[in-house]
Amino acid sequence: MGQLSDPYQQGQDDDLGISISGLPGEPDDRDPAPEEAAEGGDDAADETGAGVDYDLADWSDIERQAVTDRLREAGIPHGWQGPVLQVAAEDEAAVGNVLDIVEGEAAPPLDGDRDQVAYDLSEWGDDLVTTLVHEMRAADIAWAWDGDELYVYVEDEQAVDELFDRVAHPHQLPAEEDDGQSGAQVLGELFVAADRLRRDGDDHEGTVTLLDMSQAMHASAPPYGLGAPEWSHLCERVDALRDLVRADTLDEDAVMDAARDLRTALRPYV
Repeated sequence: MGQLSDPYQQGQDDDLGISISGLPGEPDDRDPAPEEAAEGGDDAADETGAGVDYDLADWSDIERQAVTDRLREAGIPHGWQGPVLQVAAEDEAAVGNVLDIVEGEAAPPLDGDRDQVAYDLSEWGDDLVTTLVHEMRAADIAWAWDGDELYVYVEDEQAVDELFDRVAHPHQLPAEEDDGQSGAQVLGELFVAADRLRRDGDDHEGTVTLLDMSQAMHASAPPYGLGAPEWSHLCERVDALRDLVRADTLDEDAVMDAARDLRTALRPYV
């Protein structure tokens, strides 16, 4: 699978739904903006009111779509004018955090002097793409995006082909060894604890569960499909709430606010 020397030859893997195409810079018919750009329009911009604009023209379609998905998960109103993201000024800090997370998941550019292979992932869903990126990062494989096309070095083609098979057919993956609470279980327990503490900052059961799970979280690996930047982001929120509930003088309002933020951050993963 892949293109080595002929930049105009194209192939198709019907089983995985992946087509191989040319190298970055070749003309194509794709709209450079994500589908959300067309959906945002003036109505979405009106929802944000006077606010802040982020020009993401240099970001790939998939990266901009990842921003949209995370903003939706966090319940942050937003709109798109082409590649320009529009949000309310009051959400600037939260949006900056989202952009940092997505940008942290992006890979550095590849060396243009080395031969590369391109994979067209336009028909892949966001969940599969996220899982694939997580697998490539874990395998220390360099990659870059150009629209919906994923580029890797020729010498990594075989390894990437194997990752495509694993991601496309997850039921064929070997079962993970049971060495205690999984990352997914920890996130579930933390979500329950955060839900209790957002209602009552002095909730005993919620506090005990939070303290136990904060330790378990640092001893657990991220659940399958959850990237290292996302896991680190969640750990930071858990640690912040843990510090508040362990303070000598309990600030219940601060605990409830932090618990509410943690619950919102955990919601997409439980």
